[in-house]
Amino acid sequence: MDALVDLRSAVPWYYSSFSALDRYFRQTEQPVAHIAVEGDLVTLAKWIPNLEFPGVPFADAAIWDGSTRVYFGCLEDEHKPRKQPFRLQNFLYDPVKDRYLDPYDDYRSLRSDLLEATEAPYDPIRRLMDAAVVVSRYPHSVPAGSLEPVPRYLELSPETQRTLLSGILTGASPWKGLNLLREYGFIDAYWPELAGIYGTQQSKEHHPEGDVWTHSLEAFRYRRSRDLVLTLALLLHDSGKPQATPAAGRKFDGHAEIGATLASRFLRRLEYGESTVEDVRWLIHKHMFPGALHLLPTFRTERLMADPLFPVLLELYRCDLESTYRGPTSYYRACKIYRSYLKNSRNPYRTTEGKKLVRMYVD
Repeated sequence: MDALVDLRSAVPWYYSSFSALDRYFRQTEQPVAHIAVEGDLVTLAKWIPNLEFPGVPFADAAIWDGSTRVYFGCLEDEHKPRKQPFRLQNFLYDPVKDRYLDPYDDYRSLRSDLLEATEAPYDPIRRLMDAAVVVSRYPHSVPAGSLEPVPRYLELSPETQRTLLSGILTGASPWKGLNLLREYGFIDAYWPELAGIYGTQQSKEHHPEGDVWTHSLEAFRYRRSRDLVLTLALLLHDSGKPQATPAAGRKFDGHAEIGATLASRFLRRLEYGESTVEDVRWLIHKHMFPGALHLLPTFRTERLMADPLFPVLLELYRCDLESTYRGPTSYYRACKIYRSYLKNSRNPYRTTEGKKLVRMYVD
């Protein structure tokens, strides 16, 4: 990140909190970076142009560095960071010396199976949010009775909510964090767009895994990538089912269109970038199409298959399919059709359906 390279010449800085832990546990990095700086905000503002003060509870300032949101926290006395809600979050990583710093002697918390809270005062919602990210990304669980239900009257900025959701979804086990938020009332209080999908029952013949919530979380287990757009689409692909009505023998008629609209509103409310919103909307709107490719002529489907997002759509379809325990047969059939389309679309002597142009126009 260019901004951090420039900052290194002015003051020492370290990866902190989840950014340090991602390196320790070798996790896929989040679309944000947490940085601890040995300096105050005046020094930071002098060296970092366009510094912002977003008012999030976990940072003093922030910038955009390309598509990465960089959050800065100024180190307190004796070059120690503010104590975080949980002990393992107090670690720092020095990228220059390639070493980890343990300012509060918290090393044992990394090896523990249970999250250990610090004695620092934090409101219940901050502890819950950080716990949800930790259990989604690292091999820790929450001790019984260590968290409190969410007080519904507290306001959370869209940026705080977006950072939380992205941190959970790009983890190895996002279902753990999402179930934790649901258990303690966060989803009902802050993400009502998701609240409707738990308790929405599906046909046991086609969805033996359970209701829409259980199905959506089960789909995460089959993804091959933690790409944020794919994972947002997995979370929201059936969000339209609670509002859909039965028609023509379909219990959730039009749920893809309804879900695409609902997902767009939800993601814009959390202030995701418009390109992310539009990509997720398209994936949700089209998520049923791969299963019907073999029923349609190529001239009806070639525009869909020409879209750069089509391989992601196939991955969404595979995860959706396998989470129902039906097996990937129809996914492989769709892949075969797509490969044939790609082969023919690159061949100047054939149509996209594979017919020879010479025979069509010269014989």
